[in-house]
Amino acid sequence: MVRLYSGNGSQEVQVLDEVVPGQAWAVEKRNIVQLLLAKGYKKAAAIFDRIPFELREGTNGFNDDFCVLYYQAPPERYVSIANEYENQEVKLSYRCIAEAITEVGHYIRFIVLDLDKNANDEVVRVETPTLEISSDSVQRALADAEHLIHSRGAASGVDRVHTAFHGYLKAVANKASISFPEDSSVTDLFKLLRTNHPALYFREPRATDIERVLKSMASIIDSLNPLRNRASGAHPNEMVLEEPEAMLIINSVNTLLHYLDARFRENA
Repeated sequence: MVRLYSGNGSQEVQVLDEVVPGQAWAVEKRNIVQLLLAKGYKKAAAIFDRIPFELREGTNGFNDDFCVLYYQAPPERYVSIANEYENQEVKLSYRCIAEAITEVGHYIRFIVLDLDKNANDEVVRVETPTLEISSDSVQRALADAEHLIHSRGAASGVDRVHTAFHGYLKAVANKASISFPEDSSVTDLFKLLRTNHPALYFREPRATDIERVLKSMASIIDSLNPLRNRASGAHPNEMVLEEPEAMLIINSVNTLLHYLDARFRENA
């Protein structure tokens, strides 16, 4: 167990149950991210947005009552976050996160990173990016997906990742003043942006090959709708995707989000 932040008082900590259930916590978390950004704490906002912390009750041998920001991470991510903590700016960011959550009404005495010892066979996650172009619905869906993947498995997060990607494509099109029918599918929007957005017009020597890669990715996009409808937790399906296949879908979407966000940042 690594303490990423420790407040005043006894340094003994016992982590108990969740304080706020998943959906309500996703909303609170989004508001806290906005508070951090408003205060100018961009690094803290990015860390808090990226890591699927849970808000837990805490106590100790003195029966003190406080809250703990808690994340039980698979080994690779555990090591990555622990190593990142050696940076002084990151340490300060965790303090800013604790103070912001305390400010909205949950007294945080500790931020704790724990090792999930049962996750050795977990498929490696592609991190969810912090998006330059977004919307409230996109951030809410991404936060929901993080919580569901962590608490119930990747198949439960496929629907929310699909919703986030759909909303992201709409937000990009709106910002670029590219019109589209309100009922446009993910596939329609992706094709529309590839055809009309200046950031996706390639001038480099291997432009044809890059376009071929994007067309292949479009095939993955085309598979999202039936997978969401027939093999995820979006509907009462008897058979859902197994963990490796569900994570394949989630990683594919996150890879596209990373790529598109980088492209659109350059064009901003």
